[in-house]
Amino acid sequence: MKREFDTLCHLPTRRVEVEAAPLAEIPDLLQRAAVEIPSLAASQDAVLRVQERNPESIWAFRRGGSMVGIYAMLLLNATGLEQLLAGTLAFADPPSDCLSEPREAVAAIYKWAVVARGLAAEGLHAMSRHLQGEPYATANLYARAVGPAAQRLDFNLGFRPIRPGSDMLIYIRMRNRALPSPIAA
Repeated sequence: MKREFDTLCHLPTRRVEVEAAPLAEIPDLLQRAAVEIPSLAASQDAVLRVQERNPESIWAFRRGGSMVGIYAMLLLNATGLEQLLAGTLAFADPPSDCLSEPREAVAAIYKWAVVARGLAAEGLHAMSRHLQGEPYATANLYARAVGPAAQRLDFNLGFRPIRPGSDMLIYIRMRNRALPSPIAA
């Protein structure tokens, strides 16, 4: 079923709890993500550094106290967005000067790693809700889908190639889309 990422915020999150991941849980989250995403390249040190820079970068989805999913993002500032668009951003070890600090404007959100199978997919509803607020509301989302299932999910949520033939995808936030101009009578 196709839905816009920004409209997921209206769907309930009844069976999954979602919270920003404490630093102490990063090793377990990274281990879980590596099982689901074999090509995951970021080191534990890089992931810890990203979460230390902005504690809203990595989120854990839980059901009954057990971790069932992850939503990890690179919250990019203007420098980070420039590097992403130029194809020079080091995704496995992003430089700190490319990452937004808490309460700093977020120029773009790169979906770094998402694990949300089955019921854990409800966590995406909570993430959509969270990303409607400041400082995220106008930051477009970018992703590289790893594998056909991830690509299907991204396309079904409104992501499209940034340009023909590119593996970099973009989701243009609904509030960033041009409104149709009124037709003069």
